[in-house]
Amino acid sequence: SGDDAAEPHGDAGATASTTSPYGQGWTAVHADSANSDYAPVDGADDVTLAWQRSLGGGVNLGPTIDADGRVYVTTAAPGCHLYVLEAATGETIWCSEEVDRFAVASAALLDHEGCAFLADSEAMHAFDTQGNLLWETPTVGVPLSAQFTPRGRVVFVTHIGRIYMLDRATGEPVLAPVELIPGATFDPATNMRGCPLGTAECPSANTPAVDLETGRIFFTFWEPGAPQAGIRAMQISEDGDVTITPLWANDSLPGGSASSPDVSPDGSRIYLNDNSGNVHALDAATGEDIWSFPIGYVTGGSPSTSPDGLILPAGGFGASPLIGLTDEGAAAGLAWRIDAVTNRGIATQAAGDKAYATVAAGPGRNDLVVIDTATGVELDREPLPGTTLFSVGITVGPDATVYVPTFNGEI
Repeated sequence: SGDDAAEPHGDAGATASTTSPYGQGWTAVHADSANSDYAPVDGADDVTLAWQRSLGGGVNLGPTIDADGRVYVTTAAPGCHLYVLEAATGETIWCSEEVDRFAVASAALLDHEGCAFLADSEAMHAFDTQGNLLWETPTVGVPLSAQFTPRGRVVFVTHIGRIYMLDRATGEPVLAPVELIPGATFDPATNMRGCPLGTAECPSANTPAVDLETGRIFFTFWEPGAPQAGIRAMQISEDGDVTITPLWANDSLPGGSASSPDVSPDGSRIYLNDNSGNVHALDAATGEDIWSFPIGYVTGGSPSTSPDGLILPAGGFGASPLIGLTDEGAAAGLAWRIDAVTNRGIATQAAGDKAYATVAAGPGRNDLVVIDTATGVELDREPLPGTTLFSVGITVGPDATVYVPTFNGEI
């Protein structure tokens, strides 16, 4: 599992790869490097329950899925904290106890050679397709999922604000960790308070987005002592000596943010939410505010952004309708709004103008709905058995199978 995507064991000075380091499928926590929460497969407009699986404990994020349909999911349940499941049945292919319970904060990142990268409270780990541990590199703090750089290195920011960049083949650091908060430490005996909502107690509470064309990395960050959170952009350079340097900072997220930033399809803008009920668009090159749109509730996760620019904010725990937004340039436009339902999860889009979302169906219960994103019309509705509370990241596999993980450990 090499450092350069096109030449697995090429040197660090090689020209940029023409092959994405990401595997085929839903291979990052939010689908891809841009955090799009979008699947480029023709989405089904009629779905039925194929299987149900309980992992016996909490699940915080949607699974990642490789080209062969293996489903990678993390859990805080006792025993294994990383499971790999059969797509057709939900049965366990293998599971690993090499990672501790803090692995539930991340989804496994999958490369084009089938290797998986997952951190816990002590280290970043690499696994082969059979579950064998390839390497582990000690870290300080817990990242909320990793990404790849344009050259295929593993890059992540731990929740205390420490940036790592590791060689994908060996786990060796390619530069010294960048300490955004010098001297910050983490005691695994404590909980990661503040991370679910991205408040001041968890300075870096979300997954970075990486623009593979420009090498820019974007992540939320709450500067110690600052009145509110913001977003940072840094430039990754991999020509010759590997460097990561600050580009800009925008501290305009009141209350924090539980939203990983999305890179727009053309790379020019960044979309994300604050904790005051707004969706923001920022200039990716400068960090300047472009527009804000009030949705009226605090989201429980990141938006989904399609290649044609439709933005679906995640649901929340209060009154949270299903909303579709369009970027009109200087402002956002409302494509459609469905007030008759309460959005109880992180909606996902797929090709063919389809979206999948969980909506409230009673106390602790939810239905999965299929939405025509061109019109906002509901195409299908399926009850999710039992208590489901809130879906933590609907993902779509390469065969268009829809996976619905819930906060209480059901898939």
